[in-house]
Amino acid sequence: MDLDEILSNFGLGSYQVTVCALMGLVLMFSNISPLSYAITASDLKYRCEIPQCDDIENPVYKPVWLNRVVPFNEKTIEPYKCLKLHYQPIINGTDTSANGTCNFKAFDENSKERCNKWVFGETERTIVNDFGIMCEENKWKLSMVGTINSIGQFVGIPLAGFISDKYGRKFILIIGSVSSAIFGTSRSFTTDYYSFLLFELLDSISSSGVYAATFVLGLELVSPKSRVTISTLMGCFYPMGAVIMGFAAYMILDWRIMLRVLYLPGLLILGYAWYVPESMRWLQTQNRIEEMANVLSKVAKSNGKTLPASVKEALIANSIANANATNSPEEVQLSCIKLMSKIFSSKEIFLRLINCSFCWLVQMTITLVYYGLSLTSVEFSGNKYLNFMLVNIVEVPAFLSSWYFMEHFSRRNTQAFSFLFSGIGCIMVNLIPTDYLWIKLILFLSSKYTITMAFNTMYVFTAEMFPTELRMSLFGISSMFGRMGSMLAPQMTLLSVYFGSYVPILLFGIISFMAGALAFLFPETKDQKLPDTVKQAEFVGEVNGS
Repeated sequence: MDLDEILSNFGLGSYQVTVCALMGLVLMFSNISPLSYAITASDLKYRCEIPQCDDIENPVYKPVWLNRVVPFNEKTIEPYKCLKLHYQPIINGTDTSANGTCNFKAFDENSKERCNKWVFGETERTIVNDFGIMCEENKWKLSMVGTINSIGQFVGIPLAGFISDKYGRKFILIIGSVSSAIFGTSRSFTTDYYSFLLFELLDSISSSGVYAATFVLGLELVSPKSRVTISTLMGCFYPMGAVIMGFAAYMILDWRIMLRVLYLPGLLILGYAWYVPESMRWLQTQNRIEEMANVLSKVAKSNGKTLPASVKEALIANSIANANATNSPEEVQLSCIKLMSKIFSSKEIFLRLINCSFCWLVQMTITLVYYGLSLTSVEFSGNKYLNFMLVNIVEVPAFLSSWYFMEHFSRRNTQAFSFLFSGIGCIMVNLIPTDYLWIKLILFLSSKYTITMAFNTMYVFTAEMFPTELRMSLFGISSMFGRMGSMLAPQMTLLSVYFGSYVPILLFGIISFMAGALAFLFPETKDQKLPDTVKQAEFVGEVNGS
């Protein structure tokens, strides 16, 4: 039975839309884990306390006299966080502090010393002031939080892919989300840096496979013509998770309370076990045809139709035939060996494997640019919370645009030109003088807009290339390599410290151009049936031209 033809006859009904909307809420929640460290581990503005000059009860971060007692960083035009000029209480036998006023002559410009008390420029609490991660030389500890998060994704994504192909998409969706809620909430109670890193890692491993499993589950529930619409509907929820997180951070200003507010609702996803169906394609590959028929009946009913008895009988007959066949572990293992043999012995699949390698080399670039733009936003001039919300909310119209272009143009051209325009925007950011802040911010947001289009197209593209029997495993392995880019993304802020603020954005622009060129190597998958077997996957891209 051709599931795509059955779903095409039924159309897109209220049941499918409702389930996919629920999938969207999961995607919204899943965006908290990979980006939360941009808030929890963000650096703060602070400088050394000068007890001889500061008002101890109400100190000001940047008083007019500050440059006379604290050295400034020439690149950032900000005071050094942990250095101050050496104070000499007695000069030529005279006590300079006798009258209790701030005597600037007592500070030696040629001698600097470290401090252990600070004045903060903001009231926000992050792990910086909670765990005492102060001074420039400890900034690597803040970047390390993001790297640990990416390592968790690197491990968790392929692991979730294999588990999803074995136990189902729904299993990963629920277990991954609930585990993430538990570990994320636990992280808010940690009392030291290393326990914080441990729960960051566990949260990342748990949540990293949720996006792909949820996305694939939604796509496998609808017909080929509805895939782009559904992917757009679900995709619009994803950036809202980051927007809500940015708003919560702005209102709460305390990373511990913020994590509890954001993560605890994730426990409600446990209730999906009673309503959300398992992937019909996965059920079909597992010969669980009666469950598949029940899901099809719900889809038909929501479209004002009934599942024909002949279809149900044929599905059940197929199930009985498969049940009578022996499926010993040895035979299952042998089938996997034969499956791998097909991949390497078939010329078409071998070429597809090369294309997929290019595809996920590009995915690595997407991830680097995508996460880099999100994370660098908190380092951009202006209000970091506003920047963070803007750079994420711009994804909503970007998802809608990708829907339009994927419906009216080829997947390949949508992918390639999204990259190219993102690269142009990133490079132009560096050509605009710093005085034109809003122009730079608009170009910055434009780059994020187009890279989001590329990101959304990439997920649809990849799901359409892989066969059902290996879709999540290959999806997971490929995305694992993509997350190598996200491991580098947290270090981009260090590049701005050592080489200048223009370097990260310029690097993103160059990589986007490279990705745009590689995208033209992909096969075209628009309006083609999802392949269920390796044999069917061989011919993806040959219909409608490649």
